[in-house]
Amino acid sequence: MTKQRDINAPMKVVLLGSDTELGRAILNYYDNDFDFDWLQTPCDEVISVLRSSIIDTQYCDAVIDAYSLRSVTQDDYQEYLEILKQVVGREQCPLMYMLSGVQVFTGDKDASYLENDEANGRSRHAKRLIEAESIVLSSDKNIVLRTGWLFSGAQDDFVSNTINLVKKGVKIEFHDTAIGCPTPVTDVARVLLSVVKQRHYGAQNTGIYHYCCSEEVSWMGLVEAVLTTSSQFDVQAQTALESMGDTASALEMAIEVKRQSLSCRKIFNHFGIKQRSWRPVLRGLIKDLYQQA
Repeated sequence: MTKQRDINAPMKVVLLGSDTELGRAILNYYDNDFDFDWLQTPCDEVISVLRSSIIDTQYCDAVIDAYSLRSVTQDDYQEYLEILKQVVGREQCPLMYMLSGVQVFTGDKDASYLENDEANGRSRHAKRLIEAESIVLSSDKNIVLRTGWLFSGAQDDFVSNTINLVKKGVKIEFHDTAIGCPTPVTDVARVLLSVVKQRHYGAQNTGIYHYCCSEEVSWMGLVEAVLTTSSQFDVQAQTALESMGDTASALEMAIEVKRQSLSCRKIFNHFGIKQRSWRPVLRGLIKDLYQQA
């Protein structure tokens, strides 16, 4: 006799990489929300938990991979992939949600990437993410959510690193000609957990989805946005902003530009999820960083 699921019971979710920026954002987004019963799995415990019997529909409803984006270049990630292949192949494997990124593409396309575009990244980072995606998607019930340029304001984050350089009086120089869509980890948490909830309550959509914030910007433009807000709190940021003029002009003349942005129409059509702007979140993070200091 099949055991019926209690729709009022909390969803049991294994969160791989609970100590990453994405993992913390996911946990904090639904703080005090009793819809989720989390099994928090920090990065150094991911492989042992993946090997355990808990990754089974008898014990949990879903597995979220917030581990891969942070750990894909680690030496033991290949071992993770080998175990993941075994786990996904089991009949009793719970629904899996992998967080991936625009890094799986080379950036040579003139427009935003669609979900059905070939993942053609050539770096070690890209190839491992592509392999992980392939394993997760070998089961047609799973979902891969690709994201854009992530930022969180954490200690080793791009935003905080830029502010620390400003405070030290270091000249800010970035020569990257990429164009993309900055996306705060808090927004990724909002989107992912909306998808997880909708799937839990009956939505049938699966496969690859893209989500990043609205408004493309160059890497230089992102640096300028950080410095512009920082200049409200630190005169050194205004000085750094003014000194970037020559570099910005040179980059505007660049011929080879990498586009690292994602089309998000599919996730809106299937799950009703709309893009948000990254600028208000960036301003709030920078204000908090200066106030904490």
